[in-house]
Amino acid sequence: MTTLTATKIDRLRALLGALPDDLGAQLADAAAASDPALARLVRYCSHDPEAAARERFFAPIAPLAGDPETTPPSRACAPPDLLEALWRWIADDLDPEAADAARAAAAAVFEPEGEGRLDEARARAAAAMLEALDEAKADETAERNLRRRLGVADLSPLRGVAVVLRGAPALRAALSDLPDSLDDISDEMRGEIRDRYERVGAADPDAAAWFLHFVMARLTRPWRILRVFELIAKREDDLLVSQTDMCGVGDALLADAGHHLEGFARPPETRADADAAVAALAGFAAITVGMTREIGIRKEGAWGQALVKLRGRAAEQMERIHRRALEALDPIAPDPRRRRSSRFRADAALGEAEMERARALVAFMRGARDDASRAAVGGAHQHVLDQINERLEAAGNQALAALRDAEPDAVEAAAARLEAVAALIGEAGETESAEILVRRGVAARAA
Repeated sequence: MTTLTATKIDRLRALLGALPDDLGAQLADAAAASDPALARLVRYCSHDPEAAARERFFAPIAPLAGDPETTPPSRACAPPDLLEALWRWIADDLDPEAADAARAAAAAVFEPEGEGRLDEARARAAAAMLEALDEAKADETAERNLRRRLGVADLSPLRGVAVVLRGAPALRAALSDLPDSLDDISDEMRGEIRDRYERVGAADPDAAAWFLHFVMARLTRPWRILRVFELIAKREDDLLVSQTDMCGVGDALLADAGHHLEGFARPPETRADADAAVAALAGFAAITVGMTREIGIRKEGAWGQALVKLRGRAAEQMERIHRRALEALDPIAPDPRRRRSSRFRADAALGEAEMERARALVAFMRGARDDASRAAVGGAHQHVLDQINERLEAAGNQALAALRDAEPDAVEAAAARLEAVAALIGEAGETESAEILVRRGVAARAA
């Protein structure tokens, strides 16, 4: 098989389009090992041909083209919406020939992919982009018109895309042979990354910093990229780094921390919310602590000031969740130290939504206990968690006593109350205590 007519391509596209979601991708993956050309054909016919051309053209920046709704900012420097707008600009006006070359490359599924095939077209389009951006920078009206045309509020990300397109050959060479996933950066690897950074800088000075962004995207712990800075800047702190093109890497890490911060900005309402908030807190703590461990961050420096603000916001958010968690327990596990709320009522109950919220908050408190202090909350989190456990233990004892003493018409309400308290005790991590309480409740009803 060396070629297919346009009619057959259209028929195959119609067939694949009728398949369930992702089945075309699965077929392509299955064919990839034995017949790469067939895999490319299936992938090409599973998507809109214009989208395939766009993806092929912007392939050099694909690792940094994540969706900002679900991807940390360091890996969403060129989000899909921006690339779609850029593609229309290139195809309609800036360099239609470059777009045509990308369409031809995407359609040539039976030819070897040839990663550098579009480099000349990319460099030409990048030069035109940079020229237009320079003109917009010098002319307020031109800038406003360009922002309106592309549907963006900020033109600065476009410059980064252009630099990556222009520097694609140097970046590709520097990234070759590096593992797709890096767990750590050894001393040997650190020197290797420094050397590759310098080679990219020699070929295209503006692209060198982007090389570090691509390496960071491969790290399971992105802040480890800061280990390379000591070799590059020849300092153990951020003084020179924060004043050079490398500052963008630290800024991206801080943006990632801010992204995680938003993940626990509101008290969780459901268990899924709680799990997501715990993960966000862990991500926030890992980045902010990791950055300070990898490089000396001066308190008076830009990064130091940014970290102080981020940690201050984290503390405020956690305090808000702490208050909400204690308040959510008031109807079912009142605080014995507060006279008004300390009276236990055997018939008191939480509605379904209120119970779900209480369980979510308790689950978050338990899940966040290891990372809360690292996120600048100090010992406050453990103190609140201790209060929750004390209140639930007391409420469990009271609920059991109330069930034993309940009149026949009040047994069901008392039993439901005990089961609710047991569920919250389980969410707090005391599974054995919760099971014992339930068994005692069953025995009390049978007595």
